[in-house]
Amino acid sequence: MKTIYLRSETKKGECRSPLTPQGAKVLTDAGITVLVETSTTRTFSDQDYRDLGIEITAVPWQEMPTDTLILGLKELPMSDAPIAHDHIYFAHAFKGQDEAAQILARFNNGGGRIFDIEFLTDSDSRRVAAFGYWAGFVGAGLGLLGLGHYQQQQAAFPAITPFANKESFITAIQAQLGNNMSELSVMVMGALGRCGSGATDLLKAVGIEQLTLWDKQEYDASPKPITAILSQDVFINSVYLKGDIPPMIDQSLLAGNTKLRIISDVSCDPNSANNPLPVYDAITNMKQPFVQAKYSEHHPVYVQAIDHLPTLLPKESSEEFAGALLPHLLQLGSEEVYSDVWQKAVDIFNRIRHDY
Repeated sequence: MKTIYLRSETKKGECRSPLTPQGAKVLTDAGITVLVETSTTRTFSDQDYRDLGIEITAVPWQEMPTDTLILGLKELPMSDAPIAHDHIYFAHAFKGQDEAAQILARFNNGGGRIFDIEFLTDSDSRRVAAFGYWAGFVGAGLGLLGLGHYQQQQAAFPAITPFANKESFITAIQAQLGNNMSELSVMVMGALGRCGSGATDLLKAVGIEQLTLWDKQEYDASPKPITAILSQDVFINSVYLKGDIPPMIDQSLLAGNTKLRIISDVSCDPNSANNPLPVYDAITNMKQPFVQAKYSEHHPVYVQAIDHLPTLLPKESSEEFAGALLPHLLQLGSEEVYSDVWQKAVDIFNRIRHDY
């Protein structure tokens, strides 16, 4: 049977895991060898895994036999070193992102393959495991925290760290906004998707009453850019980018803005040629969660664009995601035969890599 190596995340502020201790035990009980790289930042401690009989190792994945499957979440440190192992993770290299050529060259040169989690889909083309709900939930909440902050001052929003649970997150938002909740207006684009559902649940949980929930029908019917966005205090973009899309917000729209204060870009595709919000240039991070949008000097608008939002609620988001991924990890056998979910991911990788 295969050996699955759960690597430590190297992205700053990343605390989530695609495999829980309980999930690792399920795999080992099924005859799959699981190794867990030691980590001090993972939401589950090394001891949580040890308690269930899972081996913890300090040996880096690069030194593992090349038939070991390397499991992670976020991007690997940038390098030109060839990669000989197969990796399961979010590579962010299949939609023309800036680093795509370098990432794919590493696998092409080393003979490894990417099973990109974003492209693990079922027979209905739905992703089998996603953090979308929690990305929307956290993105909406962070947008409200930003609004409360910038309503009071224009100093930079402070660095942010993970919350213990969703209850403490909701409490922090309510404390930040005080009694202004009923006066605030928030728009969610892509409200019927996973991200949009999470965003909507958070907004209702904290007490936002003026909600504008748009999905494909409303989006298609509206001229672009979308002037309705300017009637909101907060705009949350939860649209999954699949191809060409006209800008929802651009320079001409912001030129007439007098109300919009916060953009929470949960979808977060600033490096894509089809970025629907071309008013900022790069992702933000836990140290600097917000940047001022371009073209908003007369009425400052601040953009949140963290690309691993669910790490602010690491335990809850990891448990849900890992639970959805686990049945598919169990399907990984010892031969080069994969279920349709994994085979489609291989096919996508092979198609994309030949373009580079």
